[in-house]
Amino acid sequence: MTIPVPTAIAPDLLHRATPAAFAEAAMLSLRPVFGASRAVLADRRCGRPGDMYFVNWPAWCQAHYCAEVRARDPIRDWLDREASDNGVVRLSELLPAARRAALPGEPLLTGSGSGFVLIMALRGQNRIVGALSLVRDAGHGDFDERDRGLAMALLPLLEMAYHGVIASGAATVPLCAGNDPLYALTPREREVAALASAGHSNKSIARMLATSPWTIKNQMRAVLQKAGVRNRTELSALWNARSGEPR
Repeated sequence: MTIPVPTAIAPDLLHRATPAAFAEAAMLSLRPVFGASRAVLADRRCGRPGDMYFVNWPAWCQAHYCAEVRARDPIRDWLDREASDNGVVRLSELLPAARRAALPGEPLLTGSGSGFVLIMALRGQNRIVGALSLVRDAGHGDFDERDRGLAMALLPLLEMAYHGVIASGAATVPLCAGNDPLYALTPREREVAALASAGHSNKSIARMLATSPWTIKNQMRAVLQKAGVRNRTELSALWNARSGEPR
């Protein structure tokens, strides 16, 4: 199959110096190829879960994702498993039938008019360093095998362009409510997260904050969910990585 698309989109992608600009350029270039209306870039160069860049989404969607969806996102689970298959997958393939039937009820999709997602894992140094998700509106139908073939053909170009971003040394954009997984924490939850990241137990945190261990347990559960991490070890790594950056 002859696919002339890579040559056509290469100049635009290869001259983008930040992840955010890369995401916008990729969306602009690939939209007519895949019929996608929006995109999401997960920048995982610094580890999991990574910073998120939403292109052409309503303003509320990024905050909703970080607060409500990230911790249970099947795309993130696939990437955490190092995307062991060929590097291209549809969201519909990552969900069992029961969850697939419930998917249209997710506010991130229904509220934005989105329906179908094609994910391309971007590799570097033998690991996943990013992922570009292309999103179609609900009425346009799911991505098919032809789309998968196009995505596979484009992966080397996208990876080359993304590696150019990494090689340029461009810094990630400053943290904000959209790309900081800790932004959704309340002031008290931040206190709990900071103490837990420092190695304190629930009982110890309860004594320091003059509350009950049961309350701290519930707050810790909320912290882990909002931060999109599975346990205290991941929370500590995330918190320490962010500790020197403004929030």
